[in-house]
This record gives sequence, structure tokens and C-alpha cells, in this order.
Amino acid sequence: MQILYIHGKGGSAEESEHYKPLFPGDEVIGLDYQTFSPWETGQEIRSAVDELARKYEDICLIANSIGAFFSMKA
Repeated sequence: MQILYIHGKGGSAEESEHYKPLFPGDEVIGLDYQTFSPWETGQEIRSAVDELARKYEDICLIANSIGAFFSMKA
């Protein structure tokens, strides 16, 4: 399974490291989005998920704070 972490305001993709021990045997990556509006960031997240879906059957999304809001817009 692929784990995709979406950080909150002021966060970074490196926060995904925290989740690696919780998902042994699965790949955990963070998305360092470059935009900050719900529509643009939602599209960045959607694109990342679409790309992962071509490689993985199962994807788990973990999001924090505004990252969760952006994810819902994706």
C-alpha cells in the first residue's frame, strides 16, 4: 500500500517520516504542494493521487489541518 501524507500550513513533506513506523512494510511519502488555494492545491493533490493510482492498487491518504481541507477539495 502507498501512504500519501498532506501537511498543514507551515508544514512540510518531511513530516511524513513520523508515519513510517506506523506503517511498516508500506511506502510513506509526503506531498510538498506549491500552491495555497483550495482549488489549486486540490488539483495538485488530485494529480499526485492519479499518478500513484497508476502504480498502486491501494492508496491511503493522511492529511493534517488545512491539508485535510485541501484534500477534500481534490
